[in-house]
Amino acid sequence: MANLAADDRETLIGLGRVVAYGVGETLIREGGPETTALLITSGCVKVFGGAEDGATVLLALRVHGEIVGEISALDGQPRSATVVAVRPTATRVLTGAAFRSFLRESPTAAEVVQRSVAGKLRGATRHRIDSSSGTATVRLARTLDNLVHSYARAVPDGLRIDVPLSHADLAALAGISDASVQRALRSLRAAGAVATKYRGVVVREPGILRAIAGQSGWPAADESLLPGIPTPRGPRPPRPKRPPLEPRPSRTDPAAGPYSAAPARRGPAPAAPAAPPDEDGPLSETG
Repeated sequence: MANLAADDRETLIGLGRVVAYGVGETLIREGGPETTALLITSGCVKVFGGAEDGATVLLALRVHGEIVGEISALDGQPRSATVVAVRPTATRVLTGAAFRSFLRESPTAAEVVQRSVAGKLRGATRHRIDSSSGTATVRLARTLDNLVHSYARAVPDGLRIDVPLSHADLAALAGISDASVQRALRSLRAAGAVATKYRGVVVREPGILRAIAGQSGWPAADESLLPGIPTPRGPRPPRPKRPPLEPRPSRTDPAAGPYSAAPARRGPAPAAPAAPPDEDGPLSETG
């Protein structure tokens, strides 16, 4: 609630009671009947939604200064998602009645909350579009670019996305598989856009990351705009068919040439032909 006026912020904080959560603890459970709103004063949480097959899908991240659970506090309906702390998190918990009363008494604060809710809905719509088109590298680049705007802090080698994110988390946010995340990160590292740390990503060149994120396919049509970005391998062309082999000539074929082996003979060798008789008769002995 950084956009709240100072007096409205102090009033809102004063209305709630302090509740702290450890790593892995659940702040809100999907389907629950509670209608409290929780203002995060420190820490970080992840918002999950349940899929039909029983799996959980990472929907969003929320950090200090943001409110979670405000939808149920406003409309009185059951919780639409589960919220879990991924860091030690401190909150101010407000009842739905106190939260609504605060908004009625401060139109300025009500407008800030309204814009916050609209921004979340707009972000959810944008996320669905971004995660349903483009290559895996483009989708991941869009996801990281969005995270940089909300959760980055400056470090010596770039902008670190200051929330703990595993490959599975990035896959869920980008709408791709874990294996595709690994390949996409390799491509982004090769392009010089990011560097990966333990459970975190540092954006080294935001301009390159944004350029890749803006492409419907990757690489860009004009690759000179993105120096250093390797071209991903395309499908291999089909191998040309070899011509059929010519049949070998038969050994009895006269056209086989003088070096063709004679056919093997079976049985005893034939007798040599007798010498022809001498036409002049035998030589007579003299003397």
